[in-house]
Amino acid sequence: MSSNKKEPKTYYIRMSEKVDIDRIVEFYKKNQHSNVRQRDLDILKERANHGSIVIIEDEDKNIVAASISYSHTVEENGVESVKWVEVGSTRIAGLNGFPGVFDLMTTTQILRSYLVEPPENCFVAHMEHDVIQNLAERLGWRKIDDSKDIQNASDKTINNTDIKDRSDDWYRFGVEGLPIMAKYMVDAWKKPVLTNEKTGEKIKISFEKSSLIKKFKYNIENLSKQDYGSVDKPDLSKGIRRHRDNWLIRRFR
Repeated sequence: MSSNKKEPKTYYIRMSEKVDIDRIVEFYKKNQHSNVRQRDLDILKERANHGSIVIIEDEDKNIVAASISYSHTVEENGVESVKWVEVGSTRIAGLNGFPGVFDLMTTTQILRSYLVEPPENCFVAHMEHDVIQNLAERLGWRKIDDSKDIQNASDKTINNTDIKDRSDDWYRFGVEGLPIMAKYMVDAWKKPVLTNEKTGEKIKISFEKSSLIKKFKYNIENLSKQDYGSVDKPDLSKGIRRHRDNWLIRRFR
């Protein structure tokens, strides 16, 4: 007996490649939003080439969502280092109403950056709305009070002149949250179907084009089983970069 059940559309999540830059720029140009600040084109090109932009594409390779990781370099005692990695420019234009898309994009960025280009200190993000803040807190983000240095570093990547005061609504993500993110990722590839709460429409998120999963699936599964402490009582002396380096030593000893 034949079935009339409609198969859900498939969307592919992956990190950017150099050839994606024109489509990424066009996506942000067509889908401008007051909460997504315009960034310098040279920075976008560098981030795309570096694989630091997560994108979701439909079956026709149209970008429907994107988010960018920005490395903020600070010089201390004559030495430059990436102190923070900012998760920003998150824009979801074609998958609104499907809970889990924001989570997937953030999780992919954090885990990829942790494994490939970790910051010395922590991950940061500027999130203004309650809905996004609640989603982020569930994944291990926590609000920070003293954000002046972070805001100054972030403002250097913005190419427009109407920079407003962004001293509020900054969040950090540290070592303690890594197992939360990893567990969410494991659950996501085991249950890849998302349902629109209003329409009931279902879509499938595919990781088959994701080099992150191909190369680090086992490592992410292992990370999901760890316990690095409470996100509500973080040990601020534990930097992401040192933790990643020690983790690598243990994994490949």
